[in-house]
Amino acid sequence: MKRYSYFFEIPIFYLILVLINLVFFPHLPGYIDVDPHPYWLGILLFGFRYGISASLSVGILSAILYCGFGFFYIERYLLEDDSFYLLPACFILLGLFIGVVTDQSRKLISKLGGEKESLLKTIISLKEENKLLEEINQQFEKKIVTKMSTLVTLYEGARRLESLKKDELYHAILDFISKTLDVEEISLYLKSPEGWRLEKSLGWKEYQKRPALLKLNEGITGLAGSKNQIVTIRDFVSGQKKETPTLLGDALAAGPLREGEQGEVIGVISIQKMPLTSFNSASMNLFSFLLNWASRATGRARFIQELQESEILDPELQIYSYRYFESRLKQEFARSKTYALPLSVGLVQAKTETSLTSSKRLALWTALSQLLKESVREMDVVSHFEGTDIPFALILVTGSRKQTEEIREKILKGFDRLQLPVTLHLGFSSYLPAMNEMNELIQKAKEELGHV
Repeated sequence: MKRYSYFFEIPIFYLILVLINLVFFPHLPGYIDVDPHPYWLGILLFGFRYGISASLSVGILSAILYCGFGFFYIERYLLEDDSFYLLPACFILLGLFIGVVTDQSRKLISKLGGEKESLLKTIISLKEENKLLEEINQQFEKKIVTKMSTLVTLYEGARRLESLKKDELYHAILDFISKTLDVEEISLYLKSPEGWRLEKSLGWKEYQKRPALLKLNEGITGLAGSKNQIVTIRDFVSGQKKETPTLLGDALAAGPLREGEQGEVIGVISIQKMPLTSFNSASMNLFSFLLNWASRATGRARFIQELQESEILDPELQIYSYRYFESRLKQEFARSKTYALPLSVGLVQAKTETSLTSSKRLALWTALSQLLKESVREMDVVSHFEGTDIPFALILVTGSRKQTEEIREKILKGFDRLQLPVTLHLGFSSYLPAMNEMNELIQKAKEELGHV
């Protein structure tokens, strides 16, 4: 009900304005000569509070009241002057603009609220991870942290588990478990459509042949992965498990490697050889903790990788990514298509006569990106573009063709002052009502750039 309360608030507000006009200012019907006009108060008040439907209604009502008072109270010849209708038109247009801005701002606030909830969930997850690490640390203190060499092994292993590269991480997991449990032969099988595929191993001799592929329920390794639990050869010797695997000698013990502590099973850590004195319930409990630690590491690596892929801001150049450029241009194009607002796109091509080292290229790109940010308006977007041939792109929000020419001239003047060792080419295109896809904007800019 509160959302639509403007249906009676607007008439009451304007009735009060009219009564004030008639009682206190009868010589100024409709506040026609008052500047700023009191009707702006209603447009701003209801527009920013309720959005486009209210602001447009208030703008139209203000225009009707202004024209109505003018029709009945001012000289007829003034009504024939086009300038008389400028203010009513501004009432409607500004009301529409305020409404659009308000609605878009609310959508953005709602989106940021969702991102905040997601971050809160991430914080909770990290707290749980910290709690698990504390438990693991306590287990290590009780069971293995008795010698300096063990401490060094744990420290080095934990540091290596911070790697984000899968190949390095998998090797670190196997190395960490083998050193901690005194394992002589260990391997990692990853899940594939055919079964469990051998990915990496440690301690095997060159002449030793191990199965490169196991079926989902084959052997101790297959059972550990399919059942999502640690399985050892003692379970079958002691009779704890009634079923006997088809390949009993593939491992002494095996446990699942998950993507996150509670995530999906992505592989199996399989222990083929270890001293019999170390093969006991205490070592298997420690093996369980190590598997949880390794699973946390793989989950964290994937989480950070997803964050990096969704990153929208280049930390070095402080400009937006190409992914953000595509997403933002799609939004602005839809808004221009809906509300007939101007929109322009610019592409920047920088050519060098000789190849540059990575450090020189970074310095050059930094200078160009800074020039572009200083040349465009605050609302505009400077971002990466696909490939290195056209390194930068611009989104000129509500930018007309005239404004693009002003920005082009500003960029070229600034570029001349910098005297950089590159040739700069600019291509701009502006939205036309006949356009149906945002790629048409980009294609037009490429054509002007001479890059088709």
